[in-house]
Amino acid sequence: MDFRPVGVFDSGIGGLSVLRECAARLAHENFVYLADKANMPYGTKSEADIKAAALNCADILVGMNCKAIVIACNTATETAIDYIRDMFKGVPVVGLEPAVKPCLRELESGYGVALVTEATSRSERFKKLVKESGGRIVVAPQPRLAKLIEESDDKSALRPYVEKMLEPYRDAEAVALGCSHYSFISDMIKDFYGGKIKIYDGASGAAARLAYILQATDCAAPSENNGSVRFYSTTK
Repeated sequence: MDFRPVGVFDSGIGGLSVLRECAARLAHENFVYLADKANMPYGTKSEADIKAAALNCADILVGMNCKAIVIACNTATETAIDYIRDMFKGVPVVGLEPAVKPCLRELESGYGVALVTEATSRSERFKKLVKESGGRIVVAPQPRLAKLIEESDDKSALRPYVEKMLEPYRDAEAVALGCSHYSFISDMIKDFYGGKIKIYDGASGAAARLAYILQATDCAAPSENNGSVRFYSTTK
């Protein structure tokens, strides 16, 4: 029985979608959520800056006695997960991968569009994933979208921006969300395609992986425990 919390971090509110999946699947676990507001957004930063920010978040969570870490950010996962695992050996680390593989598996005759940050589009891990798709995944980097979502009090005001963003991909068969922030506009994406498109994100996969790892490492909290969530943020 391990009552220590699971640490979850992102650059801002995007990772809340991942936290929601994790908490729903593992209602008996305690969670700590860290929003790295001081370094938001990650997606426009250099590789070195993303690594530094992500390592700092992991260090904070380990210092809070977290038994596992969930990187609820595609950009930080693509750029820094190997470095975090090397620095904090013995602490399970779960990343958030753009849901390109499940999207690709279910494509019929068309193509899927991957909405990602600039940093994710540059990462070698992601480029390898896309290359293996044989051209059936079209990459659409979005340099401003995560920050717009983070700073918007009324997400519905983003609808014209989202529609203009998707117009070049009107004939896409599916959309893969490559940034946790983009989950906040998934309904707008669905509406743009008249509800006739499937949207993929990695949140449920990350939650499933976390559940497996906690069981495999004998670190799960008892099933009768009433789980909790605590929220923290870095500041500039």
